Amino acid sequence: MSYRRSYSHTVSETVSVRYPASQNGGTTSATVNIPIYVDIDVDTVPFDNSVGRCENNINLLTGAVIATEAAEIKSINDNAKKVSKTLIGGFFSYIRSEISQQVAELSQNVEAQLLHLKELAQTTRSKKKQMEGDYNRITGRYMKVFEDLNHELSNRINELDKPTFSFRKITDQQRIRTTDNLLVNTVTVFGPESNGFNTKISTSYTKKHALDSINKARLFLIQQKSLNVVIKKNTINEDAANTIFVPVCFIETRNINNQIDKNISVTDFYPSLNSKRSKDELISKLSSDKVKWNEIAKDDEKNLNIFFNLELNKRVPGGDLHSERVKETIQKIAKISAIKVINV
Repeated sequence: MSYRRSYSHTVSETVSVRYPASQNGGTTSATVNIPIYVDIDVDTVPFDNSVGRCENNINLLTGAVIATEAAEIKSINDNAKKVSKTLIGGFFSYIRSEISQQVAELSQNVEAQLLHLKELAQTTRSKKKQMEGDYNRITGRYMKVFEDLNHELSNRINELDKPTFSFRKITDQQRIRTTDNLLVNTVTVFGPESNGFNTKISTSYTKKHALDSINKARLFLIQQKSLNVVIKKNTINEDAANTIFVPVCFIETRNINNQIDKNISVTDFYPSLNSKRSKDELISKLSSDKVKWNEIAKDDEKNLNIFFNLELNKRVPGGDLHSERVKETIQKIAKISAIKVINV
């Protein structure tokens, strides 16, 4: 805004003054004090207007810079998203094309192997049919020879063991004499002999079974005693509180409404944890802010790697380049070292 400043100052000056001729005419000096008053009016309207215009220009420049920065950030973000989308799409396209190519190669190999197997199966069937025909011919050829040999061996055995067969024949006749023989008085002799013989056989059979039962009972008692001794050696006669660890699976998923759903899975051999109340308690504890997730210990990571590699070798047998690439990809996806755990 415009303003005025006033300044005053007195100037002292010695001057010579001449006066007219007279008796005492001549010159003399005198000190003259001259007061000076200066008023300065400063008009700041043009400057204020220029400052206002500069301020407006600065505000416009600031807005333009902020808009440019926001546009640049948005452009960088959009370009980054486009680049990442392109990279991800290209990666998955490459993987998809690689898998499709491998599937096509494997399909061709499978079809070739199937054709080869069909040819081998047809050859095997023809060989089987030929071998069945040869077997039937050979069987028919040698059957007569074996029948003649059997007949000859039967005759020779009968000749060599003729006394035995004769004794058997006589014994059979004596066995059925009570029904086929008309001598009725032989029954009184054969009856006591047969009864005594049957009684001895029954007694011997009973003794044998009794002895077997005693031996089995003795063996059972010995094994039971040895089992009790082993149990006593391997058990501690005391009551102690122990901690039981049960594996659980805590899962967080995001649904279509962009909400997080939480669920937990427990093994069937511990049924008390399968109730809804127990699951809700576990979910609340695991979801609490008091729970601190830490890095996995090196020993646990080492053990997990051992068991993970064992299971991976069982599920994906090696031997070719494709299987090894699959194993490497699975190991990269697993990232056991990045697992977070809760220290109990």
